Amino acid sequence: MGKERKTSKRIILKIVMWSCILLSVGTCTRYILWVSLHRAKPNNQPKYSAKEECYFKELEKRNNWKNPDRYIYNINEKGDPLPNDSVFLNKDYTYSLGIKIEDSTTFFSLPTKIEDTIALYLYNHVVERTPELQKIKIIFNYEEDLDERASIGHSRKSEYAVRGKRLVKLKHDME
Repeated sequence: MGKERKTSKRIILKIVMWSCILLSVGTCTRYILWVSLHRAKPNNQPKYSAKEECYFKELEKRNNWKNPDRYIYNINEKGDPLPNDSVFLNKDYTYSLGIKIEDSTTFFSLPTKIEDTIALYLYNHVVERTPELQKIKIIFNYEEDLDERASIGHSRKSEYAVRGKRLVKLKHDME
């Protein structure tokens, strides 16, 4: 009877031990799979064209304009962004250009029609005029440091729709 208890305890102990090992292996496998699926996505933006690179270098030469950068994303029929990570230039898309401004004087003294000028130049000389290009957005950003721990952001945005072979201004916001 004493031997039966020892063997039954041993069997139960082995079952518990193997269950813990299998549970640990399963948990590690799930974690590794989850991390690999949620890893940072590679850059999904198309490479800059030669015209874009040249124009962005010209924009950087302006006084206190830094890092002109474009972002392209696909949109649906209503003009809302699609949740896809990939950009397909054979589907409707928006071309967004963002420019950081270094100081408040430059930001608040931007000419009133500067977005119109940039959008027209982009449309006529830089961006390929494909039927899938639906909108162009121009965004100027300036971040004002209030103290060492606080800042406030200012932005100026204009949005243009492509209608036929023309650009139509949709809205202009200043925040």
